[in-house]
Amino acid sequence: MEGQPSAGTAAGGRADIPQPRARTPSPVKLLNESRALPPPARDFDIDPQNLDVIYAEDEEIFRETAVRELLKVGFARVNIHESDNGMGALEDLARLQTEGHCTLPLVVLLDVRMPGMDGRECAYQIQELVKKRLLRREPFVICISSIARQVIVDEGKGNFQVVLPKPFTSSMLEECFTLLKAWWSMGHGRQLPAWKPFDPSKIDVIVADDEPVCRLSSSLAFTQGGIGQQAVTEVEDETELLEHLAIIKDGDSQRPLIVLLGQVSWARSIRTWVDDQKQEGPGCRREPFVVCTSVDSDRLMNSNAIDNFHAVLPRAFTQADVKWCLELCRLWWLTRGDGVEDKDMDAGDDSSEEDMLEEESD
Repeated sequence: MEGQPSAGTAAGGRADIPQPRARTPSPVKLLNESRALPPPARDFDIDPQNLDVIYAEDEEIFRETAVRELLKVGFARVNIHESDNGMGALEDLARLQTEGHCTLPLVVLLDVRMPGMDGRECAYQIQELVKKRLLRREPFVICISSIARQVIVDEGKGNFQVVLPKPFTSSMLEECFTLLKAWWSMGHGRQLPAWKPFDPSKIDVIVADDEPVCRLSSSLAFTQGGIGQQAVTEVEDETELLEHLAIIKDGDSQRPLIVLLGQVSWARSIRTWVDDQKQEGPGCRREPFVVCTSVDSDRLMNSNAIDNFHAVLPRAFTQADVKWCLELCRLWWLTRGDGVEDKDMDAGDDSSEEDMLEEESD
């Protein structure tokens, strides 16, 4: 990554954004430098006993419980490769490109909250490798988390094919196995956010501040950073901001939306607006990435209000800060699903994947 942010730049208090890494994780670097062998011929006679499983979970008691459930549905203990964070899962993924049962599906189970590298970033790294055609064995990635509902509703399931609650049951695994077979044999699977385009010149920006000079300064800094000038809209009060959000919400959902907010007190209204949109349907079509550009940003870092921002810029931010902010936005954009209903179920089944899993958990 080029450039470093100044000391005031921060990712805020949001836990749904993977932290940018100055260096590429070593397993990913290894795969980037290697030439992927041609994918093996697919064996469509799938037996859980012969499937390789990568499982990353930092709490040993949950790993033991999960392994017992995997064994109940027929997975073999010798084929389950455990680690305690996302980096370990990537190391297993790199190794299993040429080892194990290469003609059969590769399953990856990830907890969301793990030290070092969490499940969100690990899933993102995996899908980036798939997108670049660097994997000989494309994995079926499953999230297992105590915050499964948040991952499903607030994040649109991210870069996971399936999201399960923790602890999960063997009956839930059987439902996943059905989805896996459809994915493996017919290519039925949800579109993952890592595959969405991200181009700074195709981002919509709302600059919200009651000070004209501050609006001009923020607009200029981000257009110099690659944002199209015609895509920037300036608003001068909270009412006008909410009105413009209501107008722009039905725009192109493939274009990220950034709000550069100079008034900290308006952030809570944006958060309420997003929550209301999610209540109306599956997710918010154009949830904004909210950036604090307030002159009081340093004071914000020590308050609870930081939770309403995805990124915080220092009082006198530079082009390096803008670049860092756009990198945070890119990671946020490519690690969140769009929340649309899946079409990866059998054609004759009208129930959604989440409905089935909720029934199992109830």
